[in-house]
Amino acid sequence: MLCDIAGVARAAYYKWLNRKPSLRELENEEIIKEMKAIHKNVKGIYGYRRMLININRKFGKSVNHIRIYRLMRMAGIQSVIRRKKTRYRRSKPQHVAENILNREFTAEKPNEKWITDVTEFKYGPSKKAYLSV
Repeated sequence: MLCDIAGVARAAYYKWLNRKPSLRELENEEIIKEMKAIHKNVKGIYGYRRMLININRKFGKSVNHIRIYRLMRMAGIQSVIRRKKTRYRRSKPQHVAENILNREFTAEKPNEKWITDVTEFKYGPSKKAYLSV
């Protein structure tokens, strides 16, 4: 009944069931086994391009990159995707005080001139803290 639903002859199903794997399938299994070992050794950081280089070195012959990509998908091997570094964007100050002292910090008597500095610290994705001394 399942053969009729799939549109496959019974003889074809039993021929497929009792077939021997081809040389290509055996080679693919060997490549997948080696890819899993490499994937484990490098802690999953290799994508299909670096995997291709290592497989070609290991087997001493050229294997197509599309084949490596297809076999990695079949085996469920995927590289670790690195996070992009966040770029610093220089922010413009909202308010700048007028320069009254003009770098003349000496005073003739105490409490005549008071000076402060405000520093902005960024933490987290969009949070800021201010320190004034």
